[in-house]
Amino acid sequence: MLRHERDAPRGSPLDGIGGSEGPPRVLALCIPELPLQRLLRARAGEERSRPVAILTEGRVVHCDAQALEAGVRPGQTPAEALAACGRLEGVALDAAADRAALRALAETVLLLAPAVEVAPPDTLLLDASAAHLFAPARAAGRQEAGEHSLGERALAAAAEMGYAARAAVASGRAPAAALARHGRSRWVRVAPGDTVRALSGLPLESLELGPAVVGRLAALGIRDAGALARLPAGTLAHRFGPAGVQAARLARGEDGGPLVPYAPETLPEESIDLEAPAESAEPLLFALKRLADRVAARLAGRGLGATRLRLTLQLDPRGEERILVPLAQPTASAARWLAPAKELVFSLRLPGAVVGLRLAALEVGPLPAEQLAFGDRPEALAALEVVLARLATRLGDEALFAAEPVDRYRPEGAYRPVPFRPHGEGRKDAGGASPGKPAPGRPAPGNKVRGFVPGAPPAGPDGAVEGQRPTRLLAEPVPVVAEGEGGRLTALRVEGTDRAVLDVSGPERISGEWWSSAYDRDYFRVRLEGMGECWVYRDGVAGRLWLHGFFD
Repeated sequence: MLRHERDAPRGSPLDGIGGSEGPPRVLALCIPELPLQRLLRARAGEERSRPVAILTEGRVVHCDAQALEAGVRPGQTPAEALAACGRLEGVALDAAADRAALRALAETVLLLAPAVEVAPPDTLLLDASAAHLFAPARAAGRQEAGEHSLGERALAAAAEMGYAARAAVASGRAPAAALARHGRSRWVRVAPGDTVRALSGLPLESLELGPAVVGRLAALGIRDAGALARLPAGTLAHRFGPAGVQAARLARGEDGGPLVPYAPETLPEESIDLEAPAESAEPLLFALKRLADRVAARLAGRGLGATRLRLTLQLDPRGEERILVPLAQPTASAARWLAPAKELVFSLRLPGAVVGLRLAALEVGPLPAEQLAFGDRPEALAALEVVLARLATRLGDEALFAAEPVDRYRPEGAYRPVPFRPHGEGRKDAGGASPGKPAPGRPAPGNKVRGFVPGAPPAGPDGAVEGQRPTRLLAEPVPVVAEGEGGRLTALRVEGTDRAVLDVSGPERISGEWWSSAYDRDYFRVRLEGMGECWVYRDGVAGRLWLHGFFD
């Protein structure tokens, strides 16, 4: 049984684990100037010649380094900004796109915390109660070490998505958000007992007070959160009402509200504009890798892998080309996506240059757990993606199919082609069959006709003959000629070549379909020199021998 952290000795591996009194530990991940970062991220790689400013309600709210150097400042009117920099490009604030970008970033950190809350306009709040899991098992102060590790991972996730972020861990949602939004450090951790001291130097705006309230407090000489925290609650209630009391409580770190977990409702999609129209595959592949990394990070955060992707190429001057990228199994590895995507991109003959790309996950599935053992070759799965892409490109999508077993005893008719699906998809029972369906090749209940069952044990006294099936079945049986000596089979002539018989087992009788095209065969498992294990049958009507498959 774990002891409460205040009962554990200092330096114990249990330090910081097991719950604590007061507000919950929260990690706030803030993207400063998110509208500007989002815009510049979408234009990544472009050689920008004009400074950029974000405008809303007739004011500049964000501007890039070039605009700042030219004299543009937040709060200016468009006329004032253009007077300072005549080449300035003004872009209207897109709050919906900013919220979508924040939600996309939230997807990448879902695996880092039990709950993630989206706190517009620029912050994510992560439940840090399980941060000790990121610390070494025997480390002293595991909660502190784990919070540092959690913060670094969250910042790395933001950087992977193309954002420069700040992070802060503190007790309570509002204190953590205030420290991340208004702090000067890239990363800060506040111990549970130091919240008031850490907040004391922050401006009143960090407590999300209205401009009118901030102005009245400033008139009284109260300019930071520390001064507000020292005011009597009764005075604040009288002068500023509930909003003032709530702000003072937050300044004292009194915020025990729970997080509101974010649950994604749509599949991820990312887009990018090219710096110049592309007429060859190389710049497309460079941009595609960036998109694939972002979509893969969002899927991995949700524990999902893509089984089908859609790449949309935006053409100049208008129009688009869509490419479907099928994958062999669910994966959130961008490297695994790029191999088949490259094959498809190189096969394109586009009517115009490409000015933008959009990558979307169309079909996804849970990421399968992988436990590699000695001798496993994960690179073989990546090679399978390339092979499938090449086949689909050169032969067409309809050329790729999987064989689904059906309840027929004639070997060549015991399957039907179905669209290829990732292996392991869907729930299977112990016999390899989907619930409610017979196993591959297994007769339906009550069917007593003699037939075959792959991998089944020998038949019982009911007369049904069951045996193992070959791994490769020829589309058309090949006639063979038996050669013997003294009544003993010594060789088979296969396509003009004599093959010595090394071993023979059988027969297995397979017959049926008297109502349409009757057949009666005795199957033998024959090991031939130079060919291995073969499946040979003797036609019960004509008495001829046929090679029908191989046991690889």
